[in-house]
Amino acid sequence: MPDGPIQVVLRPESFREDRARQNGGGARKDFYRDQDHEFSLHRDEIARVIRVLISKSAHSRRVNVTVLMRPDALAKSHRPFQSLFRQTRASHVGTDDYGELIFAVTPANLRKILQLVESAETDVAWRVDTLGVQRYAPSPMRTEVGAIQNIREWSPADARGFTLDEAEEWLSENPSTRAEVELFDIPAHGSLRDEAIEGIRQLATRTPTFSSLFELSGAARAVLGAQPALERPRPQGVAAVRSRAIDSSAFREELARLEASALVKRVALGDAPAAVSDDTEPVIGQHQGSPRRDGAARPVIGVIDGGIDWQDPGTAGWIVGHNDYIAPEHRSVRRVVHGTSIASLIAIGADLNPSLLDVAEDCRVYDLGLFPAEEYVADYYPTPLEDFIDVLRESVQRAKSEQGVRVFNLSYNFRRAPGSSFFSPIARELDQIANDLDVIFVISVGNLPETEIREEWPSAEGDVVAMIARSRARDGLGVPAESIANVSVGATNPPGMATGIEGAPTRYTRRASPVPSALKPDFAAPGGGVRVNRGDSSGLRALNSVGNIIEVEGTSFASPLVARYLASLDEAITGDVPREVLLGLATHHAQLPPVLRRSETIADLATSFVGRGLLPSVSETLDGAAHRMTIVLSDIIQPRKRVMFPFRWPDSLTSTDGKCRGTIKLTLVSQPKLNHAHGSEAVRINLDGSLKQLDPRSGSFGSQVRPSHEFFSGYTYANERTLMTELGKWFPIKSFERTMRGVGRSSDWLLEIGYLTRASELLPEQGVRFAAILTIEDPAGEAPVHDEMRASLTTIGVALNDLRAWTNVGVRT
Repeated sequence: MPDGPIQVVLRPESFREDRARQNGGGARKDFYRDQDHEFSLHRDEIARVIRVLISKSAHSRRVNVTVLMRPDALAKSHRPFQSLFRQTRASHVGTDDYGELIFAVTPANLRKILQLVESAETDVAWRVDTLGVQRYAPSPMRTEVGAIQNIREWSPADARGFTLDEAEEWLSENPSTRAEVELFDIPAHGSLRDEAIEGIRQLATRTPTFSSLFELSGAARAVLGAQPALERPRPQGVAAVRSRAIDSSAFREELARLEASALVKRVALGDAPAAVSDDTEPVIGQHQGSPRRDGAARPVIGVIDGGIDWQDPGTAGWIVGHNDYIAPEHRSVRRVVHGTSIASLIAIGADLNPSLLDVAEDCRVYDLGLFPAEEYVADYYPTPLEDFIDVLRESVQRAKSEQGVRVFNLSYNFRRAPGSSFFSPIARELDQIANDLDVIFVISVGNLPETEIREEWPSAEGDVVAMIARSRARDGLGVPAESIANVSVGATNPPGMATGIEGAPTRYTRRASPVPSALKPDFAAPGGGVRVNRGDSSGLRALNSVGNIIEVEGTSFASPLVARYLASLDEAITGDVPREVLLGLATHHAQLPPVLRRSETIADLATSFVGRGLLPSVSETLDGAAHRMTIVLSDIIQPRKRVMFPFRWPDSLTSTDGKCRGTIKLTLVSQPKLNHAHGSEAVRINLDGSLKQLDPRSGSFGSQVRPSHEFFSGYTYANERTLMTELGKWFPIKSFERTMRGVGRSSDWLLEIGYLTRASELLPEQGVRFAAILTIEDPAGEAPVHDEMRASLTTIGVALNDLRAWTNVGVRT
């Protein structure tokens, strides 16, 4: 029996309380205080621009107005939703970069906004408050106008990140791609809403040029719906297409037509499938066959790839389903080898790599062979994004319905098109499917091109910094690894490499550039090291489609190892486990490899390669230890509520005068509420946690633990942009950790979880799911923390059970 199994809180709804009133920092701040002349010039310039917009829109029914906030006015409380652009006058239909708000307004309402701007006073009045004290009292118009940096009309043409020549070249060389026409959100109410819905239907009336080179995304799917995809007839008599001719005049004319529409946010080029390597993996020998095993009790992982050709009779029953959407003659041989190799790591990985993988985490496989050879992509997916997503969604839904599949491996990346934005169209769609169907996609971060691979990771700290500085590799994850709601995986060197250090990032794994609202990649796993000399081993073995054992390397082969863990973790816990719990447990227990923990500098650098690090085994995750107590609190945060969970510090780690020592760690994972029409501000609801200790002198609780999910730390003051980026304010996954030698004067502690919404956003009435994983540990490994905390929690009425028995948990809305 485990000495300290993870405990789950029963009846979590009993810890909900009414939310404290939120005043919001910075409300009614005058950014031009004591600068009245400068304010009058600023106000008049804003008014002049609005008058120009009114004049230009005399014959229009809608104007898209971009309001750029000052860099020091990004906080929700400074945004002009209360007066100037309130919902009765304007619809917030999109956001571009941080604080770049886009409103749809009628010319009539724009004139009303102009009147309000012009009414903003130059001389601010002083008023006597209820205590008889004179207070500086700027009007809402003065504060909102002062918080705005500038106003302009949104222009899809200006938002283009590519030249027309680049677009034609990209579309010509990548015939399976289209130009993605991203639409604004549909206005929430009024005549603009009805006109937008009808306008989307008209945009979808396709000219020949539109049908061959463009497709709608964003709000279009909600209006136009989706047709059943898997029942479509398989293409007959298809011809390989490797390039296409572009009618330059027709393309530019259609692009101009689309960019003239008030419904269009921007036109972007679709990403192209990454080429499959022609390299042949070294063959170690013929696989002699696995012992015949019954996999009935093992979970199933969906493998989304080019198909699987299984050659292991002993585990033939471990391939439990196939999606036969792609005809065999239209498959890529290299893709089938790739898919089969990934399936072998999932199903018989421990047979092939006994010193690396745990046989208890071998899983069965559902084959979702959705990727044809590149020259046939346009035949199977004529409208590339829309058609592929429809097929993918239905395939995932079917796999889940037939075999209970919740974890899907996607070792497939796309090349970013010129001028692409933070979040690719495919990443946005994967976010939606994951949230809608309660599944997890595990995505490889992609490999560097051969010409850009780095040197091996050095052992000395100074050499690491120099190596990264010398690298010619372009930063950035392969599409769609930036997906917020899903898991992306980098690759580390496995043990036993001739030259590479075990646990270091491989030479080919991509380094992430900052992704809004997420720390990416999420995790890493051994992906096979780069072989330098003939006879070197990559350290990772798989099976190919003819039954040979091969040496593999690539982030494609790291992601299935993480998928194995997540699926096995889900299977080990009885009942329906929320995906937030699975992601929270994985995040909570991941660790940087020893080579990356040698200094804070190295650890900070390593995060962009390996995320939170490597995962332990499932048994190590769930079993715990006597000197450690881990608690899972899984619930739904509701409107106007917060969560207040009390606990006592273990007696064995508390001094007689109330000082607490030991390590405390919290991981908070919330269901991401996303709207990608808002660009860098796509995450619309922020859940945050704090760990507080009672101060007996004041009778109040004070925060004692700092976040550890930050890109950088050490800020004494951070503005809103820093909070959004480096400090992870809107991250759906947050971590907090501290090791204490003796803190405070009380053993009474409190976990508080609250929420914040974006300006003009409301928490859904059904609430937002979350999971909080809390650990208290004796670093010396001696104190009976588990037993003491379980007893103290029971004393104050907290009902607990072993996490493996999840069915005893009742979460009520």
